[in-house]
Amino acid sequence: MIIASKQRYLPVVINMIVLQKDDWYFYLHRDVYDQAVILADRYDQAPEELAEMIGGYDHNDDTVRWFYEYAPKPLHILAPCLRLIAGRIDPDLELVCGVLHVITSMIQVRQFILKPPEIRRSVSFSLTIKAEYEMAWERFFASSVPYDQRGFAMRQSGPGTLSVAAPAKPSMVTAPLIPQQKERTDPDDAPPVPYFVSTEEERSATRKLLMK
Repeated sequence: MIIASKQRYLPVVINMIVLQKDDWYFYLHRDVYDQAVILADRYDQAPEELAEMIGGYDHNDDTVRWFYEYAPKPLHILAPCLRLIAGRIDPDLELVCGVLHVITSMIQVRQFILKPPEIRRSVSFSLTIKAEYEMAWERFFASSVPYDQRGFAMRQSGPGTLSVAAPAKPSMVTAPLIPQQKERTDPDDAPPVPYFVSTEEERSATRKLLMK
């Protein structure tokens, strides 16, 4: 996932990395970010080598160079992937990021450049992919919270109010397989809804199941 916006959002999608350059914010899925980091470490000083390995067409090389120079690191290293587009791409940041969004969702660039040349030459994309990334971006924006509303959105709940639950943190606390009953001295202290209290029959059935 690669998304560009001039508005800053608080993503609720897990594993999202947020980059910023000038007045633009870039939202990358962690997998895409990790690929870009590795590719930048290898090819940042030789982007032409990466472009040659990706192959594709040369009619968007001006846009490739523009994005390589403008985009924040390590996102910039994905610029040569624009050579896989069979149509003309103008140096428009939203369009370029949308195109890269679709490309990286369909191929893993790190693995793609290791494929045989005949396989790489057979891969190309048309500009009809615009509808695909527009739908994906709309879903992302609909599920995210404008950054300046993050405090309000997390405090409030109820009809007509935006409410976002923070992702649950992994817990190391485990519940017993057979719930234990607390010792009670007062009969009025019994829970009004005893659905969580296992009966002797249930415990016996559980033991038989575990011993099979």
